[in-house]
Amino acid sequence: MEKCELLKKINKELKSYINESAFISLKCRNKILKILGEEFSVNLPLENFKTIDVSITKDGSIIMRDEEYKSSEVLTTDDIMERYERFVEKADVILKRKEINYYNMNDKNNIINIILLLLTIGIAISLGIFAFKSFEAGNYFNFIWLVAYAAPWVIPSFRDRLEQAINFIKRKFRK
Repeated sequence: MEKCELLKKINKELKSYINESAFISLKCRNKILKILGEEFSVNLPLENFKTIDVSITKDGSIIMRDEEYKSSEVLTTDDIMERYERFVEKADVILKRKEINYYNMNDKNNIINIILLLLTIGIAISLGIFAFKSFEAGNYFNFIWLVAYAAPWVIPSFRDRLEQAINFIKRKFRK
């Protein structure tokens, strides 16, 4: 009875490892499956299905997508526990390294937004100076060309980017 409960606990944890790695990426999930196969001496196919159910049987074989992949050796409960613990250690290393930090990612995107905003302002100022000089020199064709073609390129996203940058700066100074 105790062995059965232990196996259920292992399989439940195994599902959470597979789901967590699938959330990160398909490549990460396949790495985790490869490590699992290596630890249990099973040759698992790395398929690109959206969901994969994996469970370990009491003899050390692995059932994946309703197909049983036999282990090259018959394992006892202690061997299964030992191999599973080694799998957990290796999987934790991969998951910690691949972990997505949304706060840092969002900050990075906001900093890129500020850089693009400054670049857009610089381009708009230099185009404005060029248009003004063209107007003063009497070269109205360059002036009209700059206003007609450059303004729609610079203006549309400027307001949204400026609002996003101001909100980001306010949020950083509040902390």
